[in-house]
Amino acid sequence: TKVTLDNDYEATVIGVDDRLGVAVLRPVDGLSPMAVATLRDGDARLQSDVAVSGYSYEGILGAPTLTFGTLADIKGLAGDTAFKRLALTALPGDVGGPVFDSEGTVLGLLLPKTQANGQQLPSDVSFAVGADTLRALLDQSGVRATSGNGNGTLAAENITRLAADMTVLVSCWN
Repeated sequence: TKVTLDNDYEATVIGVDDRLGVAVLRPVDGLSPMAVATLRDGDARLQSDVAVSGYSYEGILGAPTLTFGTLADIKGLAGDTAFKRLALTALPGDVGGPVFDSEGTVLGLLLPKTQANGQQLPSDVSFAVGADTLRALLDQSGVRATSGNGNGTLAAENITRLAADMTVLVSCWN
C-alpha cells in the first residue's frame, strides 16, 4: 500500500512487468539524485567483470554495498535474451539493484532467486533483467533512459562511488 525510497520519500508505481517481476517507481516529490544510470547499449563481453549495488543487509549499514562477480551468459538458462546470467553470490537485499559493467554503465537489474519446480541453483548463480528490456519497460512507463557505453574501465572504487550515488533503498509497506 506504500512504497518509500531511502525510508523518507514516498513513491508510486507507474509501470509493472509481472513476467520479469520489475516495477518502475516515481517519487511523489521531485528529487535530485547525485547520479543517474546510463543503460548499456548492447551486450557486455562474456566473463567480463560486473558489480551489483544493493542493500545487502537491508539498510542496516546505511549505504549500498557492492558484490563483484562476472557476466556468465547474455541469456537465461532457457535461452531468454531478456535475462543475463551472473556468477556472483547476491543476498536478498541486493534484489532490484543495478548491475554495473566495468565501465560504469548499467547492464541490468538484479532479480530475486527463484526455485521453480523444486530446482535449486548453485549459490553463485544470479540473474538480471538486461538493459534493453529495462529500456523498453521505462519507455512504456513514460521514462526516458540515458543510454551509452562507458569511456574505459573504471577502478573498483570509482564504480563504488558511482553506485552509491544512484542506488536507493526501496521499501514496500502493507
